[in-house]
Amino acid sequence: EEYFKGNHKKACEMQLKYISLINALFSDVNPIPVKEAMNMMGLNMGPLRMPLAPMTDSAREALRAELKKHGLL
Repeated sequence: EEYFKGNHKKACEMQLKYISLINALFSDVNPIPVKEAMNMMGLNMGPLRMPLAPMTDSAREALRAELKKHGLL
């Protein structure tokens, strides 16, 4: 929205602020990390369906850390 308003500097700042969270949300095949994040945040998205598989423990913890870092948990 900031970009389309012409506020390119603000848009860039926001992109850089959240880049680690964005990377965590795309650290696995979509929608695996997004569903995992939403479940962590208390929004019951239910389990994954085949052929998708759960995230590894280390990837899940990295995602949890990013959510905490940005005040989402």
